[in-house]
Amino acid sequence: MPSYRLHVPLGALRPGVHPPDLLDQAALALGSRHVVERTDVEAPLVHGRRVGRIVLRFLVEDGSREEQDEQARAALAAVLEHLEVSGAEVAPLDALLLTRGAHGRFTPIPWG
Repeated sequence: MPSYRLHVPLGALRPGVHPPDLLDQAALALGSRHVVERTDVEAPLVHGRRVGRIVLRFLVEDGSREEQDEQARAALAAVLEHLEVSGAEVAPLDALLLTRGAHGRFTPIPWG
């Protein structure tokens, strides 16, 4: 089973919403579909600006590569929807990243 990673940037939050809670909520939403291997936070430079992102690593069931990538895209869509309902703006979108792991390396795949 291949591993995937979601790198989801967090923009504005509604009052009373805290980033650690969003990481937990995103992991729960993803965990209802896939095995979540790891969660983390990061703040990489994106176009010269630090962007806070939550990172979720998860497994996708065996199948063709296209089927697996499509499952990963569906998982991303579910997490994005859940975060928006939970009070987070996902932004900036150019910092959103979906990667597929193979042989210890993760490479980006199209998410849109």
